[in-house]
Amino acid sequence: MQLTQLEYFVAVAREQHFGRAAAACYVSPSALSEAIRKLEAELGVPLVRRGRVFEGLTPEGELALVWSRRVLADDRALRDELDAARDRLRAEVRFGVIPSALPRAATLLTALATRHPLTRVRMLTGLTSEEIARRLRRYELDAGLIHPSIEDTEGLVVTPLYEESMVVVGAPEIIPADRSDLPGRELSALPLCLLEPHMRARQLLDAVLRQQGITLAPRIESDSIEGLLALARTGRWAAVVPRSALSAEGAAPRMRALRLVEPAVILPIALAQLSDEPRPPIALALAAALDLEP
Repeated sequence: MQLTQLEYFVAVAREQHFGRAAAACYVSPSALSEAIRKLEAELGVPLVRRGRVFEGLTPEGELALVWSRRVLADDRALRDELDAARDRLRAEVRFGVIPSALPRAATLLTALATRHPLTRVRMLTGLTSEEIARRLRRYELDAGLIHPSIEDTEGLVVTPLYEESMVVVGAPEIIPADRSDLPGRELSALPLCLLEPHMRARQLLDAVLRQQGITLAPRIESDSIEGLLALARTGRWAAVVPRSALSAEGAAPRMRALRLVEPAVILPIALAQLSDEPRPPIALALAAALDLEP
């Protein structure tokens, strides 16, 4: 069994298409298909359902996929460990981020890249906390910033980092100019744009407001904080966003921000990683980078 065979198999499972998987692995479709057939012959079971197109994995293939990802992750960790022993960590760090934590992710990953100049970082944005947890367990991510209130954290180490307060932003024509905060009961009177309902920050916002008998009906919903801020900058909408998003985006002309109060909405943010032992060098490097953030 060769690692390249496992890489091709994982690529096919990820892309759900032989041609796209071959392109992602920089090989011909025939070479990729032949490598997987050899892997199946060696394991003695079919892994992929084949027809005119990719038809999914067999039950044996689903089991093999979990172990293939783990073997490839262990191979990466071994190579990273040897590089780290020479203080030359050159890993590719795959980092997932929920929309509410983009500013903190930017500072954390900058600190990591500064400390380890040979590393390459892939920051995947717009993910939910649940999706980050799933991708961590599938060894598709190395770490991520999540809302720690998700129900399923099995197999993960979740390290609380900070709490994020929510603010209401918009143009002066929409946001009162003589105040510094806005009670939740007044949100319903604003032309609102909010995160989509499946996103954890929106769910937490709705849950806190619901306890006060407040139900929101936004006109526009977005899957990103950047989208909400862009809408607010048109002068026609008010958005509820994390306070740190304002400093990251820069204050737009004529934009105002009020603290959301009565109730205040606080979003806890945490770093999530796999609980595998021994801890891979990337996990240790990220922990060290937390101390290097400006």
